[in-house]
Amino acid sequence: MGEDVEALRTELAETQARLKEAQGELARLVRLAEADLQRRRPGEQSSVVAASVRRPAAKDVAARIARLVQLYHEASTASPNGAPVVGEDTMLRWLETSGLFDRDFYLKCNGDVASAGADPTQHYFNHGYAEARPPSAL
Repeated sequence: MGEDVEALRTELAETQARLKEAQGELARLVRLAEADLQRRRPGEQSSVVAASVRRPAAKDVAARIARLVQLYHEASTASPNGAPVVGEDTMLRWLETSGLFDRDFYLKCNGDVASAGADPTQHYFNHGYAEARPPSAL
C-alpha cells in the first residue's frame, strides 16, 4: 500500500507541475492577446494573428488557437477554486476579434451548430476546438 501511495504522490506532483506550466503558458498567451486587443484599431487584424498567418499551414494556426482554448479550460478546471486566469468573456472577445475565428464560416461548415441556433463562438470555445472543427478558412 505504501508503494501505491508513493506512486499517487509522484503522479500528483507531476500533474501539478504540468498544471503550473500550462497556467504559465496560458497567462503568457492571454497577456499577449490582451495587449494586442488594446493596441489595435477597429477592423485591424491582430499582429499576433498576422505573425501566425504568415506560416504556411492553416492547420497549424487552427491547432494553436485550439491549444489556447484547451489550456484555458485545463487551467480553469484544475485551479483550486475553479477560477480561470481571465474571464471567459475576455477569451470569447479575443477569439471574436483575433481574425482567427470566422462566425459565418463556422456556421456554414457546421450545420448542426447553425440549426441548433447556437452562438458559433461560444460553441467553438466549449466544444468545437476539442472536436477539431476548423475555426476559419485560413
